[in-house]
Amino acid sequence: MKKIRPREVALAVVLASTAGYLDAVGFVVLGGFFVSFMSGNTTELATGVGTGDWGTVATAGSLVGMFFAGAVLGGVLARVRDGRTTVLAATSVLVGLTAILATTVTADWPVIVLLPLAMGVLNATFLVAGEASIGLTYMTGALVKAGQRLVDAFFGGPKLLWLRHLSLWAALLVGGVIGTLILHGPGLGVALWVAAAALAVITVVVGVDRRRRGVYAAQRERREITILGPHRNTHPAGLG
Repeated sequence: MKKIRPREVALAVVLASTAGYLDAVGFVVLGGFFVSFMSGNTTELATGVGTGDWGTVATAGSLVGMFFAGAVLGGVLARVRDGRTTVLAATSVLVGLTAILATTVTADWPVIVLLPLAMGVLNATFLVAGEASIGLTYMTGALVKAGQRLVDAFFGGPKLLWLRHLSLWAALLVGGVIGTLILHGPGLGVALWVAAAALAVITVVVGVDRRRRGVYAAQRERREITILGPHRNTHPAGLG
């Protein structure tokens, strides 16, 4: 079993924090809807249909649809040049565009349309063989895996693997707190520009690092590596 690479864990934690930041901003602005947590929006959609609240149906349905479109777009972008850098750059641009529109229009549609699109794209950061090996915007699975790995540690498994899963959840939480504080301070425009700037910096750092290691735009390969995976045995991944 190959050693888990710290840079992959660190990148996942930073991006999960950014996702939590933006989800909290969107949640407050939209009054209880999410830009990255589609399970919650699906419940809102279902209750809206059941109660005949068509405004809720429209908002929740739009968010789910745009997130799905983002996931499709992310799958395409992950296959363009250096997929990881391309995905991060596109996410940065989408969040930046949301920031521009949020300061020039009074409606909420930029947040409803562009932020879930950006979050869908972001989930392609760790796309391997058409499947995201690390989910960045949904943490129920991370909590389940943390609990399972904690039990596994008591029965001879890796002692600290559960903390890696839990760190993603904690990063989402911390990011959400920071996003809420900035939103209630300087306001929506600043909050979105902070996120866009952070994503741009992350994109540059990742791109430079991948060029330094000689893997920028390299041919994808299926490698045996465990990185926040659900089992102790190795599985195919391509997170280099």
